[in-house]
Amino acid sequence: MNVRRAIVWVVSIVFGLASSAGVIRAFHTTLEKFSTVNAFLVFVSFAALAFIWLDWLLQTKDLRS
Repeated sequence: MNVRRAIVWVVSIVFGLASSAGVIRAFHTTLEKFSTVNAFLVFVSFAALAFIWLDWLLQTKDLRS
């Protein structure tokens, strides 16, 4: 169970970072122009989406129903 929980956390963080970088590149901007706060909010939202789905798929029950 702990391995699955670690997978959920690590994959969701990596997905959030990759998605933030992808959004910044898709809009042809830089981190300074996009603002670090906006990049952080994009990271949190994408990581949360990944966390929710991975929690359900791997049945780690970190999120209670």
